[in-house]
Amino acid sequence: MKGKMNNPRRAIMQPSSDTSLNDIFQTPPDSLSFGKARLHFVQIKPGDLPRGLVPAYHFRILLANGADVGHINFRVGDTEHVRISAGHIGYEIRQEFRGHRYAFEACRAIAPFVWSVYKAVTITCDPDNLASIRTIERLGARFIDEVAVPTRDPHFKHSRRKRRYEWKPDGLKAQREFHIL
Repeated sequence: MKGKMNNPRRAIMQPSSDTSLNDIFQTPPDSLSFGKARLHFVQIKPGDLPRGLVPAYHFRILLANGADVGHINFRVGDTEHVRISAGHIGYEIRQEFRGHRYAFEACRAIAPFVWSVYKAVTITCDPDNLASIRTIERLGARFIDEVAVPTRDPHFKHSRRKRRYEWKPDGLKAQREFHIL
């Protein structure tokens, strides 16, 4: 992308005073889709680095008929909060659309874009969230461990433990599969 920085991870940790998120981050492609899910880019959510919160690409997950089934976020940065609690990828499917593998499809849709920034990312979930565990394992992510959420972390209000996985979105294969090359 012309005018965009090549390494947003470095830029968010050391931004200049005249740098905006739009100057740092590339615009994701419009063609992110897999199966029945199509991603609609909404915005780059700013982070709060002193609290460990990093900027994130925010997408709505849409079906061909326009139904909005949920959202997926891709967090760019490497903080304790991302590594332990939030992960680089976060998603939520609306209650009435659960059970159709839309979270899996959204992760597969976002894979080429994620791969353009990271070759491997962390995905987390609560230990009792069996649907997310199945989604993450279906993606081929490797289980790392289960850890306690630090008491100072924003997720501590809702969760005391997290399962952590490493996911390699396999960029070239994903790009060919999604016709992004």
